[in-house]
Amino acid sequence: MIFCLMLFCSAQNQNQEDLSGSETLYISKISPESIIEQSIKKLKQPISDEAKYEVRMKMADAYLKIKKPDFAKSTEMLFKAKEIAEKLDDTKLKAKIYGSIANQYSFLNFPDKIKPYLDLSKQQVDKLPNGYEKNFLTARLYIEYGNLEADKENFLVAKKDYQKALKFLGNIGNPNKKNIFQFRRAFYNMGVSYAYLKKNDSAEYFLNKALAIRDTENKEFKYFIYNTLAKVYIDKNENQRAIDSLETVLKEDAFKDNRLKADMYKKLIAAYKTLNDKEKYIEYSEKLLELEPDVKDNNMKAINTAVTIEQKSLVDKISDKEGHNQLLIIGCGFLILTGGISIFYINQKRKKEKLLYQNFISNLEKEEETSKRKEITQPEIEEKEKIPFSVPSSAETMILEKLEKFEASAKFTNQKLTVASLAVMFKTNPTYLSETIKKHKGKNFNNYLNELRINHICKQILERPEYLNYKISYLAEAAGFSSHSSFTTVFKNVTGISPSAFLREAEKKHQNI
Repeated sequence: MIFCLMLFCSAQNQNQEDLSGSETLYISKISPESIIEQSIKKLKQPISDEAKYEVRMKMADAYLKIKKPDFAKSTEMLFKAKEIAEKLDDTKLKAKIYGSIANQYSFLNFPDKIKPYLDLSKQQVDKLPNGYEKNFLTARLYIEYGNLEADKENFLVAKKDYQKALKFLGNIGNPNKKNIFQFRRAFYNMGVSYAYLKKNDSAEYFLNKALAIRDTENKEFKYFIYNTLAKVYIDKNENQRAIDSLETVLKEDAFKDNRLKADMYKKLIAAYKTLNDKEKYIEYSEKLLELEPDVKDNNMKAINTAVTIEQKSLVDKISDKEGHNQLLIIGCGFLILTGGISIFYINQKRKKEKLLYQNFISNLEKEEETSKRKEITQPEIEEKEKIPFSVPSSAETMILEKLEKFEASAKFTNQKLTVASLAVMFKTNPTYLSETIKKHKGKNFNNYLNELRINHICKQILERPEYLNYKISYLAEAAGFSSHSSFTTVFKNVTGISPSAFLREAEKKHQNI
């Protein structure tokens, strides 16, 4: 799910496919490596702060487009541009750079930092006079707000934000050289939201609309569009079409993005597994395993860079104040410690989730073995029973036999099932049924039912790889829950981890098969 999800994450940590929100380079005329080299030379010359800002922004974009993208350097350049914009106190520059940093955090799958920078950008955009810049930057903001909602799987809300972005872009008029990328992003993101809403025809329409826009300065963006189109094809069970699209992209020499390449490998693994092509399935599984450490390392370096720069900026601001207020310095130290812990916490959380996942799977397998060996016998009455049990022995035996058949039938996924309706099915009364479950299952009816449902959906995820591509709301419905939120709460109570974390660990297990 995340790189993030990753790409959604992935997407689930989902919309990290967007590129830098900064001004783009004329890469058709000059390579990004040359841009970086020339920019370093230019910064050594006596130039204005405004010029330095533009150079830093171009370098941030160029570092994402070199042969091996350097997210850490790109992030560093954005924060240096931010320092210049704040020093000049230029509303337009601050609006742009805050939005770009928010986009970069989205790309790095660091959600806690996204919205604060989007809100900072919006504050500056609202101050701008009506006209081209305000429409353009407002549209870009709504794209980023939409991405934030998409990352939380609120695709209906995300779609509305993308529609607002298109409205403001429409106020500008026809796409031109300066804003064509944002037009393309808006159409692309509309396609992504429809894809995750399982409205594949609408998704394909908007993705092809994005693909049709000619943008010579951001040629690599087409790879993200093809990647999402492949998801749509897979959802439509057009696996060979998805494979053809992805493998065509992977053969292009210009395609260098390892993050996106990893996501494409995952789609190819799923498609080839569906087609029962074991040779190709193993080939792409091995490629993914080779690639993922590099991707994760690059990500963490960039996040470390961002956190370090933000902390340094905070320290510098406090140091500049007269008196060096001790309380503020202590507060700053706390924030620095918190920033460092946040990165450590992400890694520790993942390790804990993996351990809980493994323990749950182990217990699930033990339960299955026990149920296979177990034979129905007359229930034993404990000699030291202190509390009288009101259910007659014959009724108790009958209920236990029917419960075993019930557990094997998956009828518990019926959302309308209650203790009363199950008692009718068993031809007994609700009191007998409740008491028998409490005595022999060690839990009340609701907890018993919920545990059956969660164990059932976990088995489906583990045994059927296609379940990895389903939305959590669909999994909730398939398990017998009436709402996403109640499913998530019960799932965590039973397994110890969230559904998204379980899906992520299950995906790793499938890749290693």
